[in-house]
Amino acid sequence: MLEVHGGLLAWTVVTFLILLVILKKVAWGPILSVLESREAEIRDALNSAAIAREDAEKASRDYEKLVKKARTDAQQIVADGKAAGERVKNDIETAASGKADEIIEKAKAQIDVEREKAIQEIKSSVVDLSMEAAARVIEKNLESEDNRKLVNQALEGIGQA
Repeated sequence: MLEVHGGLLAWTVVTFLILLVILKKVAWGPILSVLESREAEIRDALNSAAIAREDAEKASRDYEKLVKKARTDAQQIVADGKAAGERVKNDIETAASGKADEIIEKAKAQIDVEREKAIQEIKSSVVDLSMEAAARVIEKNLESEDNRKLVNQALEGIGQA
């Protein structure tokens, strides 16, 4: 089976120790330095990611604040616009009402003037007709029946005028 030889075992242990010393000097240092640099890179990347996440969260909060402010400003602008519209509407209604009242007053005044003019014309016509009727009555000095006919004719003339 397996036999252990003392000389071979000693040379194997010596070779192994020499190999360990060579590996420690040649390979172990560079491997550890590569591992340490890789660990530092990963740590830096994690820190950068944490900072980026914090920045993104801050930017998100700032964005939300801006959106809320924009909404508030928009609502205020709409409310101001409605109020201004109501003021303009009320001003226009007041001006239109005043103008309508003024037109109505002018129309009433014009109607009164025209009525007075018509009454004066009617009075003038009545006077003229009365004078004409009186002149006819005086001229003819007729019976009372004839006088009634003349007055009726004069009144019919007034109705036609």
